Amino acid sequence: MAVAIIKRLSGLKACMAALLAMAAGGLAHANEIIAVRFGVHDTHTRIVIETRSEMEFRAFASGEVTPRLIVDIPGAGWAVGGLDGGQGQGHGLAGRFRFEPAAQTPRLIFDLTESAQVRESFTLPPGDGGHRIVIDIEPAPAALVTASSGFDVADHTLTQYLAERVQVSYVPPRCERPRIVIDPGHGGRDPGAPGRFGSVSESHLALAAGLALRDILNARGRYEVIMTRDRDIFLELDERIQVARRAQADLFISLHADAAPNSATGPRGAAVYTLSDSGTNRARNRARQDGEWLQTSAVRTEQVNNLLLEMSLQEKRNQSLIFAASILEASSSITPLFRREPLERGFWVLLDSQIPAVLFEMGFMTNPDDSRNLNTPAYRQRLMTAVADSIDSYFAVCNSSGAVRTAAAGSNAGGPALR
Repeated sequence: MAVAIIKRLSGLKACMAALLAMAAGGLAHANEIIAVRFGVHDTHTRIVIETRSEMEFRAFASGEVTPRLIVDIPGAGWAVGGLDGGQGQGHGLAGRFRFEPAAQTPRLIFDLTESAQVRESFTLPPGDGGHRIVIDIEPAPAALVTASSGFDVADHTLTQYLAERVQVSYVPPRCERPRIVIDPGHGGRDPGAPGRFGSVSESHLALAAGLALRDILNARGRYEVIMTRDRDIFLELDERIQVARRAQADLFISLHADAAPNSATGPRGAAVYTLSDSGTNRARNRARQDGEWLQTSAVRTEQVNNLLLEMSLQEKRNQSLIFAASILEASSSITPLFRREPLERGFWVLLDSQIPAVLFEMGFMTNPDDSRNLNTPAYRQRLMTAVADSIDSYFAVCNSSGAVRTAAAGSNAGGPALR
């Protein structure tokens, strides 16, 4: 089973938002992490996490492709001087680390330099500084780490665990023939934005563009293409997600055309949307309500289920941003861009907890130039060719042998892709 090693995108935005929120309150948060220190010994590495108040924690190693130590600290904030981005470099067995405040349970994640297990963990009262969480880690065989972390010893990677043990449809990318779901927005009794300047309605333009993209991808012979609709019919928003899930899709793109009120010419240009923070919360709740992550057993505790969900959501967002950036780059030579960076919204069609997904606004129906362009088949063909090129770029991680090679996406330490 192929495994991609993907460098995670920065969590700076979430960390800065948390810091600004705390600053607005005027007082330091009692539950802040204020220091992370390391001690290297012959037999083990000691990690000391200093906090302003005494805090509960849970630490466990994970035997993945990239071994990790995860330290859950409920209610924790981040206030380590000089590490405003929530990232740093460890020593000894501990490599790079990062703080993830947006998770259901805030946590520190340490990428380890080799497979290791928790030797001992405990708390200490304040000395010269704050309260201390102390974790000693020592080298250990990967199979032993996997077993003790709550994952079955036969599951050598978290990707395999997700695909084989957790009851979800999310699987690693099929490099030989990735599955692409195209979702033409609206349809049937929902026409979307009305036609302007001689154009047809948004639902008809989205369908025409979707069919053009389907034909382009099919002609390239690399992909299995699934349409949420291939004619003028109405689909509930959740039905569109279910199409992608049943298909075990590797990528989801929803096609739309925007509209702006009360403007003579209106803004113009294309935009790409990915899942926002608030949308991620909705996706998390939706996954739990559907029962995807609530199975418990001797080898799959609630904490493991929560970890799987959080890592899947994080990787979905990372991969969605990679794809969104690729679309913007490829389409910029065809159309003006409303925004040059991906935008974030909680659109329902983006709420699956696993599949990388974007919503592509191809232009503004309320702008005469955009509207006339989108109503021209030759223009739609050029624009959808650019989108197809961006899909090729996204799957360029697949080499000629059908395996997955290393890809760079941002500046953080790497981890297994859950695509």
